[in-house]
Amino acid sequence: MADHQPGRDNVADYSRTPGEDRAGISRRQWAVGTISMVVLGAGLTRLPSVGAAGEPADAAPVAPPETAAFLAFSKAITGHPELDATTAGRMCAAMLAASTEFSAQLQKLAMLAGQNLEPKALLAQADTAGLRGTALSIVAAWYTGTIGTGPKSQMFAYAKALMYQPVSDGMTVPTYCNYGPVWWTAAPPAVRVSAPVEPKPTVNAPTTGTPVSTSRPPAAPKTTPSATR
Repeated sequence: MADHQPGRDNVADYSRTPGEDRAGISRRQWAVGTISMVVLGAGLTRLPSVGAAGEPADAAPVAPPETAAFLAFSKAITGHPELDATTAGRMCAAMLAASTEFSAQLQKLAMLAGQNLEPKALLAQADTAGLRGTALSIVAAWYTGTIGTGPKSQMFAYAKALMYQPVSDGMTVPTYCNYGPVWWTAAPPAVRVSAPVEPKPTVNAPTTGTPVSTSRPPAAPKTTPSATR
């Protein structure tokens, strides 16, 4: 008698647990997965959104009340009325944190800036008031985009630092692409300074060895010899 070979449909699948359906997932697994997703979703909704700097994305930096005075003096001392207010607020906050005397000094500088003086005259007034160093530190912050030196220095502006503005018509900020791929194959942009003009060469007057005065020309030589005795 031949051994009985059960059909493929009758073979019991012992890899499945009792109560498992044809889809390959049990009711218990489905329930555990659903509960886990609900708990995880509830936890994620409580997490604040974090920005690139490690701060909550919706928490905008609060500018100190001295920002208006800082920005007014910065525009006057640098001669650049287009300075950014957000950058000014961050610079002002950093200087306030670095020195407890900066707030009082800034108020005096802002009063000097209200006189509508030229940058050189304003610096002279700050020097008279004993605030030359503070005034120059603000100028240095805008031109370099940083506050402080060494490992503790903080950067607040790079491409908009004022030290790149005088040559912006012919040079770009370092590490920035100029005018697209292979930009160096095109002619450089025109500059606002005219090229020097070479003076025209002068022709020297011919000489016979002895300078001759042109105001009193010499007498004509005698053409007849003098009579001899």
